[in-house]
Amino acid sequence: MGAKPTTSVIIPVFNGAMLVGEAIGSVLAQLDPADEVIVVDDASTDETPRTLAALTPRITVLQGRGDGPSAARNLGLAAARGDFIAFLDHDDLWPPGRHHALLAALEANPDADAAVGRVRIRVDSSDCPAFYRRLEGHHGPGMLWNCLYRRRLIEAVGPFDVTMRFGEDNDYYQRQIEAGMTVVHCDVDSLIYRRHGGNATNAAPQRAATLLQMLARKVARERARGRP
Repeated sequence: MGAKPTTSVIIPVFNGAMLVGEAIGSVLAQLDPADEVIVVDDASTDETPRTLAALTPRITVLQGRGDGPSAARNLGLAAARGDFIAFLDHDDLWPPGRHHALLAALEANPDADAAVGRVRIRVDSSDCPAFYRRLEGHHGPGMLWNCLYRRRLIEAVGPFDVTMRFGEDNDYYQRQIEAGMTVVHCDVDSLIYRRHGGNATNAAPQRAATLLQMLARKVARERARGRP
């Protein structure tokens, strides 16, 4: 199994052969040799398996069942061994210097659960909703992918909600807040978020509907804890 990694990066992918190699490369360029990149191929039907095979043994490839990104991330989390956890979607990128800056911030602030940097938006198509454009240059609370987390926070929050195909990141962020997450904001770009014709969110329902779904889950959790 080798030395225990300091950091585990989890990347779910479905039919992402055109972009996943670049995403993985942006991560590998910043990790130590003992760190791990866990890629969960969620039953891709394109050339993704061949692309991933060319990158082994530097990455660990797990096979999902096509149950969606939440289930794929949970599969990666179950296998992750690092003390620090990061997530990345297969079509996004880590800017140079991201990992060192976020890791250094957590090492310097042992009470912090997460370190977060700025989001940069790369528009590869003409259709980019205003919501995403407004994230440019900001720390983007709720994005998840521009953060580095301590394992203790991830374990306290638990797995992603597999019943949510969209908005699962916002739901997970809300649960992190409920778990008492403390955050260090870093003066560094930590995510290049790509908008293109193949974004999964292009097929997402209206944002208001997703937020209502997330709110309903929050209320259910509060009631389960005995809050009115």
